[in-house]
Amino acid sequence: MVYDISLEDFPRLPEETGDDARIERAVSACERGVLYIPKGVYRIENMIRITNCCSLLLHKSAVLKAAAEMPFVLFYDAAASYPDIEECDGHIVPSADYDAEDWNLFVTGGVIDGAGLAGCMCLNSFKHFTMRDVSFRNGKKYGLRIEETGSMWTYELVAQNLYLKCTMPGLSPNAGISSNGGDSHFIDCIVVDYTIGFEMLGGGSNRLTRCHVWGGPIPPRQPGELPEMLIDSVNYLLDSYDIILTDCYADTGMTGYLVKQNARLRGCSYFNNYTYGMDDVTVIDHRGGSLLVSEGLFRKTSPHATLYKGNNEHVQWANNTLDGKFDDL
Repeated sequence: MVYDISLEDFPRLPEETGDDARIERAVSACERGVLYIPKGVYRIENMIRITNCCSLLLHKSAVLKAAAEMPFVLFYDAAASYPDIEECDGHIVPSADYDAEDWNLFVTGGVIDGAGLAGCMCLNSFKHFTMRDVSFRNGKKYGLRIEETGSMWTYELVAQNLYLKCTMPGLSPNAGISSNGGDSHFIDCIVVDYTIGFEMLGGGSNRLTRCHVWGGPIPPRQPGELPEMLIDSVNYLLDSYDIILTDCYADTGMTGYLVKQNARLRGCSYFNNYTYGMDDVTVIDHRGGSLLVSEGLFRKTSPHATLYKGNNEHVQWANNTLDGKFDDL
């Protein structure tokens, strides 16, 4: 592993009961460098902010765990990677000094645990960013929130092998990955037991490949109810322009794919694990934009299931396989 600074060299001060202050000291000493966080559970009492282009390399068993209520365990604002911002005719524009930008920022490895007290991570204002092999647990409102403040420069996130899971009750409704960024790629990402798996809200030209969303293990809040995270659940909420899902799996959600803007579903599938008691499910709820559905596999596993809800305009169906007779056909 290649890094510049290790957190081992920044111990807690005598009066400190948590680890967030020493992590921030290490971050401050590692501007535009790589900070290594060794194996261990780190108590986070106040949100960690990164604003100096410090990248994080975490041991796979390094856990940043919330110990108090806060917006996020980790807030990464990459705006510092831009050269000076200029104002022109009342509009903010980036400087032409693009050579000064840092396109190699990353967070790799480890676990970020909201512990039901905080969102896990917010990533804001980036121009190309890499996240890989990170797990997110028990985000209060979000597992990973992308673009919190409405900046106009948030694009090109490459996110691979992210694992997001809730294991504790009382967190619904929440979202695993909620994104306002554009031109981003999510590859081999898995979201378990969030009310909404992927919430793609802004930007355009996002791509999801081999992603899997499923729910059900967290028990019902009241006897006779559905499991908590299945109530009003949506596997993929698609409200960003020109989004493509390839080989993605919607597994056990009241709505598999909620489509609000132009979207293409290629090689995607839907399955409802009826052992959780969920009926009246909808595979595709089409509310806006053009839609292509090709080479999909959609299985009917409950008595009342709808393949498609919408006006059937601006929809193309090609080479799909249906396993069972859906009520709307």
